Amino acid sequence: MMFIKNYILRLKERMRYHEYLYHSLGSPIISDCRYDFLIEKLNYLKKKYKHLFAEEDFFVSSVGAPGIAGLKRYKHITPMLSLNHVFDTNSYLNFDRKIKRFLKEIRIAFCCELKIDGLALNLIYKKGILIRAMTRGDGIIGEDVTNNVRMISSIPNKLHGINVPRKLEVRGEIFMLKSNLMRLNSEAINNHTKIFSNTRNASSGLLRQKCSKTTIINNLTFCCYGYGYYPRYTNIFSHYHRLLQLHRWGLPISGYNSIFYSYSDVLHFFEKIKNVRQFLDFDIDGIVVKVDSVILQSKLGYMNTAPRWAIAIKFIDQEKISKILNVIYQVGRTGVITPVAIIDPVRISGVTIGKVSLYNFGEIKRLGVRIGDFIKVKRSGDVIPKIISVIGNCCSDDVSQIEFPRLCPVCKSVLKVDDEFVKVRCMQGLKCSGQLKRMLYYFCSKDGLNICGLGFKIISKLVDKNYIKNFSDFFSLTYKLLISLDDIGKKTAINIISAINRSRDITFSKFLCSLGICEVGFVKSKIIAQHFRSLDNLMNSTLQELCLLKGIGLSTAHHLFNFINKKVNREIIFSLSKNLNISLSYIRSDEIVRRSNLFFKKKVVISGSFNKFSRTKVIYWINKLEGRVMSNVSKNTDYIILGKNPGHKFVKSKEFNLKVILEQELLDTIKKFFEL
Repeated sequence: MMFIKNYILRLKERMRYHEYLYHSLGSPIISDCRYDFLIEKLNYLKKKYKHLFAEEDFFVSSVGAPGIAGLKRYKHITPMLSLNHVFDTNSYLNFDRKIKRFLKEIRIAFCCELKIDGLALNLIYKKGILIRAMTRGDGIIGEDVTNNVRMISSIPNKLHGINVPRKLEVRGEIFMLKSNLMRLNSEAINNHTKIFSNTRNASSGLLRQKCSKTTIINNLTFCCYGYGYYPRYTNIFSHYHRLLQLHRWGLPISGYNSIFYSYSDVLHFFEKIKNVRQFLDFDIDGIVVKVDSVILQSKLGYMNTAPRWAIAIKFIDQEKISKILNVIYQVGRTGVITPVAIIDPVRISGVTIGKVSLYNFGEIKRLGVRIGDFIKVKRSGDVIPKIISVIGNCCSDDVSQIEFPRLCPVCKSVLKVDDEFVKVRCMQGLKCSGQLKRMLYYFCSKDGLNICGLGFKIISKLVDKNYIKNFSDFFSLTYKLLISLDDIGKKTAINIISAINRSRDITFSKFLCSLGICEVGFVKSKIIAQHFRSLDNLMNSTLQELCLLKGIGLSTAHHLFNFINKKVNREIIFSLSKNLNISLSYIRSDEIVRRSNLFFKKKVVISGSFNKFSRTKVIYWINKLEGRVMSNVSKNTDYIILGKNPGHKFVKSKEFNLKVILEQELLDTIKKFFEL
């Protein structure tokens, strides 16, 4: 059972990381298919091992992720939910049957739209004037990108026409045309600046720039696909006709929107779009199907993260045939050797693919792949290249077996191989420059000390010149030393030194995570930090104590124990502790929480909104303090937390004479346990 619990923790940690990459940075590294598979796996585990999941885990798929630093954040008028999606006909038919069974109607109108691959945007108009533009964010609070959005020519700063509502919330997609991407990248190559890998990354990067030029930002295009707050007094109760009304007010909509009444027509539309997809000047990854009637949408309602009345049908990944020319080996930060296939370059979804990861040596055996073989390659979700299979009937004369390495490709030490010859690992640790570079890069990343400006290229140069030999050497870097490196200017050097100084204040859990200890990530670092409370306690811990720690498996305990008891690692940790101000975790120990916590084991309802924090944050805090947030008021409810503009829950709470907690009292309670 401990193995299952640790597996669930690792799976949730991976999903949070990939949500951050997709929603916050706009740079996903796994496909939608792979992410959906992780969601399904976690849902299955939730049903089978319900007792291992905390209350806050009872929706395992979040809508978005927190934004990036430096941008103001504002609350949406109505939440920006995500969409459930399917990849095959049977799954869509199941959605269609559920809708008709629930509504008890045979003939239902569905509005079909293109699912443009871009960045979701929320526009707020008051009296017809654009007052704010926000990204999706976490679905409740988004990043303010108003200044940049005002420069996009396809988004009107003022609505025109008759009956323009006093308040309107418009939802749409920001994207870039393929032709614009090619032109921008061509200019970037000539100017020796960064090129964009695809239109989505380009859209995300340009929209979030702090100082954008009108000529550059105008490469972005907007298409309206819906709305949040939409006044009912317009008396338009068809989603399709509401879109047409938005278009009359000056907002651009897709010319492909269509109404269908049968599942066969919907699926025919999907096939038609799939066939013309390659001829479009913008990227799409499927279609969206919505119940057209706003009244029926209201009856169907919402789940935690998505509406019940809409679904996306996504395209299956594109495939191309190529040939394996060679196999090289890369060293990861934990010493794992990863085989990478060099292939005859192929172009998939506008990107040229020349390298494909083979993941591990077990994957090589499973595929039966050899140098010289012809293979099928796809970009999973139009992102990560992957070899699907070897084409057996296309054999070349120069085929040779892939030789398994015996020595590390970087430090030439003898590799350690597991019993099944799946994982091959270099055991030299920091003595191997390949591992050292990866570990130092992780140390400076957002999961570590978040030292902005120290990318992999700069770190590699510092290691190659022997300026950096371990983690603590970063704090000895000087401005003079940095500008002596190629491609580092005065401003970059100043920013790096400033970022290093800012990183000196760090929590104990974040410090543990930054060390890159095998199997010790964000979640487990917090568990360890909350238990030991100080670095000294951890460094003097026994293997037995680590093994008995809840949420830490035997494998993780051994990795942690071995790491902190290596002489070289202890010296590095001691040196780091001199350079860093390591503080305790943001929440007090469980014992203190149980002794003096207002919400411990209490059932709470929330009504209204708050000035200083979102409702999502309140729920998170109460769950952390081991309270339980209920959706409805009942005789078993202990408290009602009251904000501005409370609803029917407040009225009902008077029947049960519930204790009322106002925003200030809530804030005072939270401050006892959290750093706000």
